[in-house]
Amino acid sequence: MKLSQAATALLASAIAVSAFTVPSRNSGTTSLASRRFESTSPAFKSGLFMSDGAVMDAETVEEGVEKYEFQAEVGRVMDIIINSLYSNRDVFLRELVSNSADACDKKRFLSITSSADTDGASVGDSPAIQIKADKDAMTVTIEDSGVGMTKSELMNNLGRIAQSGTKKFMEALGEGTADVNLIGQFGVGFYSAYLVADKVEVVTKSMQPDSKQYRWASDASSSYTISEDDTDPIVGSGTRLILHLKDDALEYLETSKLEELLQHYSEFVEFPISVWKEKTEYKKV
Repeated sequence: MKLSQAATALLASAIAVSAFTVPSRNSGTTSLASRRFESTSPAFKSGLFMSDGAVMDAETVEEGVEKYEFQAEVGRVMDIIINSLYSNRDVFLRELVSNSADACDKKRFLSITSSADTDGASVGDSPAIQIKADKDAMTVTIEDSGVGMTKSELMNNLGRIAQSGTKKFMEALGEGTADVNLIGQFGVGFYSAYLVADKVEVVTKSMQPDSKQYRWASDASSSYTISEDDTDPIVGSGTRLILHLKDDALEYLETSKLEELLQHYSEFVEFPISVWKEKTEYKKV
C-alpha cells in the first residue's frame, strides 16, 4: 500500500537526542559566588592523600573481588537511614553533590600546589559534575572529575568509623540533637544515598600517578566489595557514584525532579553541574 503525498509529509520518525545540560539557577536570589556547601567529604577533611597502609581482613568472594565488613558503627548508621520513614529524602542529592564539589575543590588545590607529585594525572582538567538518570536501569549516576580515591581511601572513607564521623552522628541521634536530614554536618553525607537506593556503587580513579580504577559496591548489608574495574574508564581522575533506586524512589529518575533539587541546593556550588537530558526530534521520511 502506497502512502499519499500528504501522508508521507506528515509521517515522521522519532529520534532520541541526549546531552548534558546545565540547569538554570534561581535568578531572583542574591549571588554569593564565594559561598559553597559545607564540606561533608571525609576524604577532603583528611590529608591531601590518605596513606595506603590501611590493612583490613578481606574475603575473596570471586576472582578479583574482595569482600570487607563495615565497622559496626557504620552499619548502625546505615540501618537508621534505611529505616528513616519520615526524613526528607531529597537531601541525598545535596549531600552527594556536596561531596563531588569537595573532590573537585581538592583537585583544583592540588593542581596548583602539587603538580609535581601528580604528573600525568590530568591536573589541568577543569573539574565538573554530571548527573544522569537512566530509567531503564533505574539508576541515578553522579560523576565528578575531582581528585578520586585509591583503594585504601575507599576502605577508610566509606567503611571505617575513623574517617566517617559516624560515632558523633550516633551520639547526636541518641541525645535528640540531630536527625537524618542533618547527616552532612557529621561528615557522613555519603550514606544519605541509602535514603533512595538499595544498592550503591562507587567507581573511582585517584589522581595519584599510576592509579588504578576501582569499584566499591554495597547493598546496605553488613559488608561491601572492592574490585579493580575496567568498564567505562574514567578519564584522568574522578568518582562515579551509581545509585540503584528503590521502588518507591523512582521519582528521582525524572530530569525535572533532579533539576528542581539542583536549583534549590546547588546555587553556591562553584563547579559546573550538568544534567543528562533526552528529547525527541521528528524527521520527515
